[in-house]
Amino acid sequence: RARLRAYPHELSGGQQQRVMIAMAIANEPKLLIADEPTTALDVTVQRQVLELIARLRERHRMSVLFISHDLGLVGEIADDVVVMREGEVRESGPTQRIFSAPRDPYTRALLACRPRLDTRPRRLPVIDDFMRGGAAPGAPLERPPAGASLIEAKGLHKEFRLRTGWFASKSLVAVREVSFGVTRGRTVGLVGESGSGKTTVALLVMRLLEASGGEARLEDTDLLRLSAAQMMAFRRRIQIVFQNPYASLNPRMSIGRTLTEPMRIHRLGADEGERIERARRLLQRVGLPQDAMHRYPHEFSGGQRQRIAIARALAVEPEVLICDEPVSALDVSVQATVLNLLLDLQEERGLAYLFISHDLAVVKYMSDEVLVMREGEVVERGAPEAIYRAPQHEYTRKLLAAIPRGLEGRKFGDGALTSSGTEP
Repeated sequence: RARLRAYPHELSGGQQQRVMIAMAIANEPKLLIADEPTTALDVTVQRQVLELIARLRERHRMSVLFISHDLGLVGEIADDVVVMREGEVRESGPTQRIFSAPRDPYTRALLACRPRLDTRPRRLPVIDDFMRGGAAPGAPLERPPAGASLIEAKGLHKEFRLRTGWFASKSLVAVREVSFGVTRGRTVGLVGESGSGKTTVALLVMRLLEASGGEARLEDTDLLRLSAAQMMAFRRRIQIVFQNPYASLNPRMSIGRTLTEPMRIHRLGADEGERIERARRLLQRVGLPQDAMHRYPHEFSGGQRQRIAIARALAVEPEVLICDEPVSALDVSVQATVLNLLLDLQEERGLAYLFISHDLAVVKYMSDEVLVMREGEVVERGAPEAIYRAPQHEYTRKLLAAIPRGLEGRKFGDGALTSSGTEP
């Protein structure tokens, strides 16, 4: 009854998706079309939603047309697969045959572009590599040795006061005593379910939220102790790339203005002409044409917008880049392009990355150290290979069990995580 009285903004992403499924099956359809039903949901909520669809399919003897860019999910739920590109069917057939022996170069590219848990190549192959005649396996990714921390968090803590009545309130602990350090040229990954506190940690480090306690040091300076005026001088050194490239760019600003505005604010460049030239070089570096300077965000695809967002973050020459779910809204081929770009930029500029994602394969590929967060706390940390090979905490094992493994031939019910009964 409480759910019936609730409004959409009062529900989590998984709950909203369940409501959409309930609406879709209310008239007992013979066919359910599920169009990217789990995009941007974390792995455990994703699995609960998919298991719900699978149960409804069996109970109502209903056909499902499942549309997704996540091949691991498709492999688990689909009996047959149709691979499309630019409006044309490139390949179709039984799921097992398509995934084990793809015949079309585009299908092979889609299967190879996604980061895997068992390998870590220097670069992820992209679609163009295969369409030109195949991509050679990449060499293992080599990381620089760890040094002194460029940015270090110690005991970060954040509490929110929630009103429960006219004169009553309660405390919600969003982040509890979180500590980590990131050195130049290396990446710390934060992984966990939605609501685990990952983004709150990023906002605390950026001083976009005020911490309730702890320290966030950039070299020898505790950013949490600075005044707003003092913090302005440090903001240039820490930048962030947000999750949604459709919402993080101002639709009224041209790309040229989007890139030159932060330079102007931080007084970079001798004059406007120099700032424009720097913006052109940034566009070239992220793989976009210079005529993009005069265009607007709606004229670009999601992957192009995310590259623009990366260029904007780089415009002020930061030392630390916080990547908050930077590829979760992108399809696998575009993901590979953006991840390759981030690694190239890190190698060129010695950037320190705090990489936040609910996609465990992406976090493993990008990170030198992984922190697993649950309900605001770090429950496990360590090298990616160690955590993924032999997780110590039950919650980490739960996250790993929820990873889609359709590419490995797993189907629902074949050792997959079953829903605990809690609502996502």
